[in-house]
Amino acid sequence: MQEETKEENSAAAQISENNELPEKSEKKVSDKNKQQKKKLHGRPPKKPLSKNKKTTGQLLIGFLVKIAVIAAATAAVLLFVLGVNVHYGNNMHPSVRDGDLVVSFRMQRPFLNAVVLYDCDGKTNVGRVVAMEGSVVAITDAGELTVNGIIPSEEVFYPTFKSENSEIQFPYTVEKGKVFILNDFRLDTYDSRSFGAVDIKDLKGPALFTMRRRGF
Repeated sequence: MQEETKEENSAAAQISENNELPEKSEKKVSDKNKQQKKKLHGRPPKKPLSKNKKTTGQLLIGFLVKIAVIAAATAAVLLFVLGVNVHYGNNMHPSVRDGDLVVSFRMQRPFLNAVVLYDCDGKTNVGRVVAMEGSVVAITDAGELTVNGIIPSEEVFYPTFKSENSEIQFPYTVEKGKVFILNDFRLDTYDSRSFGAVDIKDLKGPALFTMRRRGF
């Protein structure tokens, strides 16, 4: 009987110890968490590092790439789509005046009576198309202009005289692939009366609009 009692007491003691172990373990974990909280007390929490965060160098490179793309697009528009020119002089008065900004559309073919930008002698000029290829241009000594024997309908009130010391002979037949261009201020003869018809390849297209920059 004594032996049975001892065995029962031993088993009971072992069960009691086993019950106390989880409590001690939980207490240790709780104490550890409290210590960690004390260490972190008063310190701001650290922000997690973003994997997608770009460096200053990467941002600068991205900005420069955008600038390069915009510059390339602008250059392409100016080379192939639009012509831009600040006009100096009064050879196209009153339609285009000194200092006006003229913007043309390169992709449009010239047409009769159109104001166009064109290159001549390394300079961009402004003029009006008065005759297309195959047309016959004549200028009388009285200052009268005819195209194919007809006086053109135009809002130009100046007489049209021939250019002095010019090798251009009238009647003049406009060559294929060219146009005959005159200034609106016909007293200024630096146009097709001086250097002949202008090749269509040298045109920057008809004017889209003119921006007046020096008063009205």
